[in-house]
Amino acid sequence: MSIIKSEYLKVEINETGSTLESLYDKAEERELLWQGSADSWTGKDVTIFPFVARLKDGYYTVEGKRYDMPLHGLCTDRVFEIAQASGDRVEHKFVYGEDTLKYYPYKFDLRVIHRVDGKRYVKTMKVKNLGDEDMYFFAGGHPAIALISKGDFDTSDNIIKFRRQMSPDMYYLDGAGHFVERRGGYDSFSELPCDKTLMKKYGTMIFAGEKFDELTLERADGVKLKFSLGEPPVLAFWSHPDRGEYICVEPWWGIPDDVTPKREIKDKTAINKLSAGEEFECSFAIEIE
Repeated sequence: MSIIKSEYLKVEINETGSTLESLYDKAEERELLWQGSADSWTGKDVTIFPFVARLKDGYYTVEGKRYDMPLHGLCTDRVFEIAQASGDRVEHKFVYGEDTLKYYPYKFDLRVIHRVDGKRYVKTMKVKNLGDEDMYFFAGGHPAIALISKGDFDTSDNIIKFRRQMSPDMYYLDGAGHFVERRGGYDSFSELPCDKTLMKKYGTMIFAGEKFDELTLERADGVKLKFSLGEPPVLAFWSHPDRGEYICVEPWWGIPDDVTPKREIKDKTAINKLSAGEEFECSFAIEIE
């Protein structure tokens, strides 16, 4: 376990997946990260690479060759190497190998950097193409913030607030909540309740077509967490539709597969491309207000 600290925060990061295990407010002595449960979601966070969510039938192709890929990509069960570490910063490293080439035929160097600065936690992902050909991928974050329930897993008194009126498009999922069925409009809003009824209706709320720069999650107990999102092309919200007091705030540089997908990776909607030797970087932050 990697542990980084500031005057206000103690953050624990699991080298398996390079994911958050704890986001602890030292001043108020409280855990802000969801700690998982067997009846809703046992996870706490996900480092997403090189695919977001599920692939239809679990596979994609590169120049016609089939490759299988698990949910959210390669990082979930990967033990990252600690490349650098200090009291307030740790850099994790995941480089391709013979094992990854079986699932993803590109040579990559992925760095995940976690740091704290006062009341602010920042996660940065850096991807470099080490190969001689174009490389295609998605990336993203998936932190689950603990919410306050008023009973029976009712978390609707926790509110997500934006700085301005939002009029995004939405990627609507199929009935199972797995794959994109269509993209269409969504009613204008400046705030969203963390309401289980929304999760029951949409599975995952996946927005696009707006400038996603900042939002504030106001918990029912008065805690305010400001998310600086890094302007991802897609912003998603998810929690279990029936149980668990949490909401995942997910900046995505990509989207799940379509119900009727384009199998070739280079043809997938919103795919990112790196030429040989090029680097990609994305970042987001969570700050106690």
